Amino acid sequence: MNSPSTLLKPSPGRRVMRWLQLGANHVQVVMMAAMFTSFILQIFFRYVMNKPVAWTEEVCVITWIWGILWGAAFVMRNREDIRFDVLTSHVSRPVKRAITTVASVAVVAILLVSLPSAWSYVSFMKVEKSAALGIRMDHYFSIYMAFAVAMVVRHLYIGIEAFQGRLYDDPLPTDLAKEAP
Repeated sequence: MNSPSTLLKPSPGRRVMRWLQLGANHVQVVMMAAMFTSFILQIFFRYVMNKPVAWTEEVCVITWIWGILWGAAFVMRNREDIRFDVLTSHVSRPVKRAITTVASVAVVAILLVSLPSAWSYVSFMKVEKSAALGIRMDHYFSIYMAFAVAMVVRHLYIGIEAFQGRLYDDPLPTDLAKEAP
């Protein structure tokens, strides 16, 4: 007989995913801290020392680009997305599932069609370097490839879930357990 503690113990796959999620969160925090620190240094050098430096602006830009795309790809959960549900909030559940499935298929198709061109652009940018830090520009934009692939996987999952009858706004099993008497 299984004790309650063994029933609640996460599987090895869930532990690995949780570890990866925490790692992605930590990377996001480091990027945001680097952007904030660079921003403060930029203000200090420009207005206190009266000696503006270019590298602080570059650090802000790269950490902003990477932070947004990294966060959207690896940190943000499906339930945390901003959704335009003006249409879907007024339709029946089967219609909502159909709209979600079609929208997910469209997002996956558009991203998959755009991947070769995006890769070509990112690869081409290796000939350019940033002005202040001398970083190859393909490194700046390479996060887009990870973002696009992660969005393909996410929207495949959302579309399959909707097709099978589960929607992103359905209550989680943990939410249902809290409501049970």
